[in-house]
Amino acid sequence: MRILIVDEQPLFREALGIHLEVMYPEATVFEANSVAEAQGVLSMYARFALIILDASVPGLKGLEWLAILRKTSPDSKIVIISCLADPTVAKELLQQGASGYIAKTAGAGDVRNAIHLVLAGEVYLSPSLLIDNLGEFASPAVRLPAPAATHLLTPRQREVMSLMAEGLPNKAIAERLQCSDGTVKLHVSAIFRALGARNRTEAVQAAARLMLV
Repeated sequence: MRILIVDEQPLFREALGIHLEVMYPEATVFEANSVAEAQGVLSMYARFALIILDASVPGLKGLEWLAILRKTSPDSKIVIISCLADPTVAKELLQQGASGYIAKTAGAGDVRNAIHLVLAGEVYLSPSLLIDNLGEFASPAVRLPAPAATHLLTPRQREVMSLMAEGLPNKAIAERLQCSDGTVKLHVSAIFRALGARNRTEAVQAAARLMLV
């Protein structure tokens, strides 16, 4: 597996690269200090599973960079990591094809969970940004008064939902609740159905609006 980190700060690239190599010993981690340099790296090697892009510049530049990298490597998952806690920017980037948006203030555990989820095919948004800015991430999920909403999920499903809101993947949830991965998957599927969600991000959005987490 190949991973590419695109960030202009060498110290950050190096620290994140070391963390990724510990997470995925089989991975080869490449670095680039700009999108132009990233294009060169992507042209030399095939099949990058993941691209981590620093898009801290306000305005359209982050969207332009994302579009360039998606065109250069259309099969790669692209995760935005940014010091901007701007829900509008995050929403636009996710709508334009980013698979995740991680705040640079996130801890190592949050980054690890985010990348695990993205590589598993999920869409990830830093929970703090999501919960603090619900209006920016409204989805068509059913809206119910809080007392009625409590009946949407069983007590166990609410436990799973709370851990999902922390950004934990299924394996970590299973360990925390001392059950099997398969049991967690069944609960997650049931939560999606109950909340009208297509993925974990939408489920957290709906649960937060309904005060279930």
